[in-house]
Amino acid sequence: MLRSRKRARIGDPKLVNDYDNRPTKVAGSVGSCHEPACLSLQIEPVVKSIYRFVDKKTFLDWGLTSDWHVEGPRKRRNPGIAECTDHPSIFSKEEGKIDCQNACSEGYGEMTEGSIERLFLHLRTLVTNQSVASSSLLSRFRTFSGYPLDHGMNMTTNSTFIDIGSGYGKVVMHAKLSAKVAKAVGVEYVASRAAMAISSKNELVYGEHAFMTDDARCALRVGCDLKHGDATKYGEFKFSHVYMYDKVFSDSTLQLLASQLGKSPFKVLISYQRIETWRRHGLNKIAEVGALRMRTTGGQTFKAYIFVKQAKFMTR
Repeated sequence: MLRSRKRARIGDPKLVNDYDNRPTKVAGSVGSCHEPACLSLQIEPVVKSIYRFVDKKTFLDWGLTSDWHVEGPRKRRNPGIAECTDHPSIFSKEEGKIDCQNACSEGYGEMTEGSIERLFLHLRTLVTNQSVASSSLLSRFRTFSGYPLDHGMNMTTNSTFIDIGSGYGKVVMHAKLSAKVAKAVGVEYVASRAAMAISSKNELVYGEHAFMTDDARCALRVGCDLKHGDATKYGEFKFSHVYMYDKVFSDSTLQLLASQLGKSPFKVLISYQRIETWRRHGLNKIAEVGALRMRTTGGQTFKAYIFVKQAKFMTR
């Protein structure tokens, strides 16, 4: 079947193909729910430039996991015994093989800067968004009015943010520069990604890049921390906002994280797993208050679910 193609004419409006640059409806207050302001999503130029910079720096590292050893034509070998010592292993007598039950998941994916900016916008006004009709918000955002929220759950300059499985650190730096949180931390398990994230941040802070402002350098130097480590062994997450792109996390990873989250004094959790999944893994102290459609750099669309810790389990 042939498709007809319409020729563009002079004066025709420009087609919008970028998912993240479409006009956005933003509710400014409870009183504005009937006549919301229609605004374009604005991303700070320095944040856009950081995304481009990190993309170029990490381009050749995409797809590698910690068991890749690039020799010649990208030869791959299975991890040995020494590489599995951090987690329990099962020895099979029949096959004489070691099954490394690694609790960490090494799959990788990234959300676009537009999707992350939209997420931060809603986290900054989470309580306001809960109070207004969903039609006055982004068409991609769904709110639930059944659970009461307090303004302490909004993301503010007093908030602290952690990205579990932070990859190359872009979301962490975005949180610090755009959401302007007091502290932004990223924990990444794969050594090569963590090393590149740390290297990129240091180069942005101490390098001579024209797009980096003095304020941006200071913010990344003082309040942004990228680490290599196993988040399942991190202990309590003493942050107000916990974010994880956990779509590819294994069940063992989710179970360990659920145990830690249950003991952690967080206020808001952003996850790509449904609440039923978390409850199955034992995390029952949360309530779902919203969902937002997010787009990956590969063009896939996933829902990010926003959970809050139930008031009776909050620590003062």
